[in-house]
Amino acid sequence: MFKKLRIKASTKRSAIQDIKGSAMNWLQVKLIVAVADVEIIANVLEELGSGGVQISDDPQFDSDISAGQEAVIAFLPEEIDQQDFLSQLQQRIQLLLTENLFETTPRLLTKTVSESNWTNTWQDHYQPVRVTRYVTVVPEWIDYSTQREDEILVKLNPGKSFGTGMHPTTQLAISCLELTMRGNERVFDVGTGSGILSIVADKFGAQSIIATELDEAALGFTQENFELNQVEQKIKLLAGSLLSPIDTQADLIVANMLPEALIPLLPQLDQHLLPNGQVILTGIIKAQATKIKAEIQAQGFLIDLTLHSEQWVCYRLKRQSESV
Repeated sequence: MFKKLRIKASTKRSAIQDIKGSAMNWLQVKLIVAVADVEIIANVLEELGSGGVQISDDPQFDSDISAGQEAVIAFLPEEIDQQDFLSQLQQRIQLLLTENLFETTPRLLTKTVSESNWTNTWQDHYQPVRVTRYVTVVPEWIDYSTQREDEILVKLNPGKSFGTGMHPTTQLAISCLELTMRGNERVFDVGTGSGILSIVADKFGAQSIIATELDEAALGFTQENFELNQVEQKIKLLAGSLLSPIDTQADLIVANMLPEALIPLLPQLDQHLLPNGQVILTGIIKAQATKIKAEIQAQGFLIDLTLHSEQWVCYRLKRQSESV
């Protein structure tokens, strides 16, 4: 069995910039919340400028959480005004509490973490993950040999960008890619983050791949992961929001993002999708599934496959007009 510390970025952004450049201390800001409140807190931290979050849901590795809870964690560098960040965070939490938007009251914990301790702790927890029958995600510093002839290895450096294959949303997206791809597809990966879905699509035989990412600072980290997997010449990486940098069409569009980003993406799908094309959407918590379904139908698409993992949902779409 592989150990799992599930992590994600709130909008697939780099949570920690390149920390190898200089030694420093970080302020760890951890909020213990109900599972249903994770996305709200992740959004708040993102809007306050955290750059991204780590989400831990396994009490084996995090003694601060218990059943039904997850920890949403941000790391703040020394050069920002950490006290101002905390003050704004507490104000936002109080406002959301008065509006009854939380299932339970978040618990805020902070501590100083040295760069060396942060890096060592991360590497201790991050182990190879068998995501599907065929795909295994391996951290770059671990010497791992395939266990079967048809096993597909994806190497990542999770210390630089998130989307490591451990979070259920990434696993759902990879599972759906495995069920959907037959080879030779033109693929768009929207909000690529670490680039993991683009890498997997290449491993599954995509003809061409275009990956987009809004956070230009994360693009260098994404490119490094492409190089780790020797796919940098096969994937076109573009800076920009959603599908706006692309003026062509694809057989398959995949996006693992929060509903706040998925909803603006939906109106862009039709013009970027080839006839009989398909779309894979994940990052959807079950509590928001009904809202997303309604938006999908309003844009002329229907759901032909649904995958579930814990509190998360993945949809595969096609045009309603092509459903017969």
